[in-house]
Amino acid sequence: MFDIKRVNSKLVVALPITLRRLNRCVPKAAQGFILQLALNRFFCHELRSGELSFLQQKTVVVRVSDIELEFGISLKGKQLSVQLLPVQQDLLLHAELADFIAMISNQIDPDTLFFRRRLQMLGDTELGLYCKNLLDSIGPERLPAPLAAGINWLALKQMVTGP
Repeated sequence: MFDIKRVNSKLVVALPITLRRLNRCVPKAAQGFILQLALNRFFCHELRSGELSFLQQKTVVVRVSDIELEFGISLKGKQLSVQLLPVQQDLLLHAELADFIAMISNQIDPDTLFFRRRLQMLGDTELGLYCKNLLDSIGPERLPAPLAAGINWLALKQMVTGP
């Protein structure tokens, strides 16, 4: 008999493993290009209005430990720049994929993850507060509808199965 709950559970558990393998296979130049394109598109309103000026001369490094992905984000002119091997690190945001998904989908706020020691913010505290406040002000509704629905579904499944 087909058990959808069991299949969903297996999908959620397999996602980090699959993404880690994909991360190892996809050329770094392609990863950087895709990340940079996606971030510039996602933050286009903030880039136009100058809300990301706090990133000028700064680098925020995002580390998703369970899929072995790490990249730096900085502001160059009016565009975000992504470096897969960042040489500078003013702030490190470190968590597992499930925690980033829970934040993006607004299932859990960054403060809760921070106090549960599931989100680490190391480095420039003021920069960390700017980033946190910016992310708190943007909801998942900005994402394309299918992606937002998929992330929300995944976040709900992760809450059931546990990260």
